[in-house]
Amino acid sequence: MDVSPSTLIGSVAGCIGLYSFVPQVVKCCRTGDVAAISLRMFVVRTFGLFLWTIYGYALGSLPVLVFSALGLMLSSVILVLKVRGSRLQPAGESCRQDGLEQKASGTADPVAG
Repeated sequence: MDVSPSTLIGSVAGCIGLYSFVPQVVKCCRTGDVAAISLRMFVVRTFGLFLWTIYGYALGSLPVLVFSALGLMLSSVILVLKVRGSRLQPAGESCRQDGLEQKASGTADPVAG
């Protein structure tokens, strides 16, 4: 099997790109915390990866096709979590603020004496 240098470079670049993105996806899936993630940015990123996947298929470039499709799946996971999270959370409030409000409401007021 003869692998061209451009295919090898594309494969290594794809692996590095996915390797850097997987921890973010894992963290979002485990914690469900997507408050710091921009919905607009992930919509654009997901659409861009969709176009890269089509381009890789049209070009017949296996590295572009495979790694953009894998990136599309990972980006879609975060996008779905973000959309679900934004439906559950009132506009303008972060998860951290919600936690502080819940903690504060559970404490008793000091008694003056």
